[in-house]
Amino acid sequence: MSAEDSLKRSKAVKISDVEAQAARALISIIVPVYNEESNVDRTYAELKRVTDALAAYRFEFIFTDNNSTDQTFSKLVTIAANDPAVRIARFSRNFGFQRSVLTGYLLCEGEAAIQIDADLQDPPSMFEAFLEKWREGADVVVGVRRHREEHRLMQEGRRAYYRLLRWLDGPHLIADAGDFRLIDRSVIERLRKINEPHMYLRGLISSLSRKQVGVPVDRAARLHGESKFKFRGLLRLAAGGIIAHSSVPLRVAFYIGIFIAALSVLLSFFYIGLRIFAPNSSPPGFTTTQLLILFGIGLNSMFLGILGVYVGMIYDHVRERPLTIISDLVNFAESPASAEARIANMR
Repeated sequence: MSAEDSLKRSKAVKISDVEAQAARALISIIVPVYNEESNVDRTYAELKRVTDALAAYRFEFIFTDNNSTDQTFSKLVTIAANDPAVRIARFSRNFGFQRSVLTGYLLCEGEAAIQIDADLQDPPSMFEAFLEKWREGADVVVGVRRHREEHRLMQEGRRAYYRLLRWLDGPHLIADAGDFRLIDRSVIERLRKINEPHMYLRGLISSLSRKQVGVPVDRAARLHGESKFKFRGLLRLAAGGIIAHSSVPLRVAFYIGIFIAALSVLLSFFYIGLRIFAPNSSPPGFTTTQLLILFGIGLNSMFLGILGVYVGMIYDHVRERPLTIISDLVNFAESPASAEARIANMR
């Protein structure tokens, strides 16, 4: 074989390898982080180990850093310097978990995206099962928590909350499903068109799915660091999920108001009758009046609070502030300003 033939064959092999690599579907792994310096090295190593075994796919790793105050970002930069598939978006401040995840979805380029937390309580070993369901036609695959290492009271509280959400918004919400999920590119494109400053991604993504399936997973205990979701944060997330995903609280307030109004009318007739037919047996008027006034004030305050939350969400929406402000991008072929503009133009 001549040198020229050998060169042609070598080029053909290289072209064939490039074409074969391009034919493999690109999957984006979205990892939101905040003060996870004790986890990022282990997280990357485990994600790399699992994805290297899935030879039928290509992978990119997008870490969205919510302005960590520890060494999380510097450690990620070191990792990204040795692996161009690792991409980092660091925000100018902490914009919250939901916006961090959504920004990751909007920046990714994969045909599908898998979200996983940096603490690896959800097992990356489930990627293969998720991708298999995706290949079978599911556009959303969620991990349904079969078991998790936490207090029994917290487990029961979570179950009750998920069932309440299903009752409020319909059966498309899978009970005990968390944020560990795969979503298809078509769902990401639908997300781009939604401009809601207070979104609850679990419910929103479920509502945008054509075919959603659940895969049972066992959630492990956190090995390093501490959860960024304290009890107060979980309550805020739960309330946000109900309010952002349903108008039922407004309707409940309306129906309770009607019930109280009807009860007040009946009570008025009762006191009028009591005054006419048994004037000496009527209770002291001062106490009754005060109780009714206090009850009415409390009821009005509660309903005004519900209305205030919804009005506040409307106010945030009409201001049209950016989803996030990106201060640094690593291994992206664009500047933070152009990335923000691209995200804004897509929504």
